Amino acid sequence: MKSNMLPLERRFVLFIVMLIAVACFAGPAFAQGVSPALLTLENKQRIELAVRRYAIDKPFLMATIHWLRDLAKNSREPAVIAQLSRLEFMNAQLEMDKNRRIQLFENCVAIADHALALDANDIGGLYWKAAAMGKLAKDTGILNALRMLRPMEKMLLRVVALDEKYEDAGGHRALGRMYYKLPGFPISFGSNQKALTHLKRAHELFPNDIITRAFYAEVLYDEGRKEEARKHADFVLVTPVDEEDALEFAEYADIALDIVRKTGGSEIKLGNF
Repeated sequence: MKSNMLPLERRFVLFIVMLIAVACFAGPAFAQGVSPALLTLENKQRIELAVRRYAIDKPFLMATIHWLRDLAKNSREPAVIAQLSRLEFMNAQLEMDKNRRIQLFENCVAIADHALALDANDIGGLYWKAAAMGKLAKDTGILNALRMLRPMEKMLLRVVALDEKYEDAGGHRALGRMYYKLPGFPISFGSNQKALTHLKRAHELFPNDIITRAFYAEVLYDEGRKEEARKHADFVLVTPVDEEDALEFAEYADIALDIVRKTGGSEIKLGNF
């Protein structure tokens, strides 16, 4: 059963923080709307490298942003423009000044809107707009969070309908986190059962995804399925991560460690994951 014990504002802020952690970090995403002219294999590889290393190589990220801006300047290909929004999102995440960060995330939304104006079903535009809106909700307060939640849900549901595998099932993962972190009815539309549905599907599609398994473990534990939760938590803790992912993935390790502590101590149980 959903618990509404935390103050409403704290639950919303926590939800927004965790949702965007889901939305930003995943594998390659060129499943739909690829432009054969501009998103060549070489260009896609450059974008993926910039995204993968954004936290440890900002100069390369910025060089890639400037390069893609020029490439997309006269483009009417929504997939190309959506990838620019994706790169700008990564840059915005690195900004420490709050006002400047808000401006950068607003720019991400504007770029995604440009892609969606060309194609309302462009999956990248939908996904990265939802991600940037979540970050803006975090930085601009509870009223914006309340205003943005339903539109974000709608966009993520559309992402799942278009391609549920996009960004390593990022739509399912984000929806699962949203439904888990939001209060339930009548305060909001949170639901552990909906969370389980989406996280289970994300896990079925990408069983080795650390983020999904950390979030799935948390919901399973909350629902009393402690043994299943522990298996997923153990998997998170024994899976190696690359250097560029270490800082971000520490968050998911913390979730897994909390599950381990609550299910019988620190000894990791290796077995059938």
